[in-house]
Amino acid sequence: MKQRMIRQRAPAQALVEFALAATLIFTLLSAVVDLGLIYFTMQALRVAAQEGATYGSYPKPVMVNGQMIRVDFDYSGIVYRVYGAGGEQTGGFANLRDLNNNGLDDLNVDHLHDRMNADPSAYIYIENLKGYDPENLSSVGCRGDTKGVGLQNGGDGCWIRVTVRYNYRFLFPFSLGFARTIQLHATHLMPVRSSFYTR
Repeated sequence: MKQRMIRQRAPAQALVEFALAATLIFTLLSAVVDLGLIYFTMQALRVAAQEGATYGSYPKPVMVNGQMIRVDFDYSGIVYRVYGAGGEQTGGFANLRDLNNNGLDDLNVDHLHDRMNADPSAYIYIENLKGYDPENLSSVGCRGDTKGVGLQNGGDGCWIRVTVRYNYRFLFPFSLGFARTIQLHATHLMPVRSSFYTR
């Protein structure tokens, strides 16, 4: 009699055990998938920040009536390099043309990236640093207002730092108590080159 009761309960017990174990297994599996996607997204952001900083490390001459009056950073060119780091297609792990992840192409949106130090929370933030010291992050920007001075005299301790931010949306939100998105960011720092070229 006891053996018959145990045999009848066994399928129901196995079903309950499977439900409990499957919940834990699928939760862990979804966490692994999201962590993998976050890793690949960070790689894309690092490449984008490096591409922007490398391009921006060559100052751009400012011409008036055919005369070069100073050199400056090509802020709009840096932004286009960041957006273009993922190629022409908008697929992949991180859509670099939609950094705020709202489904719209950011090339048509002003992220306040066309002026130096415009907004530290912008999705593309470009900093012009002079005498960069990792111990002291309060640096004054280089200037290229005078011919042969500052940016134009590359190697004068001038640096450019590009930070790229991206709103990552979780593929499997774990709970309503957690945010559905997190903001990832990557930064790349480059010294300003002593040479420049016209684009």
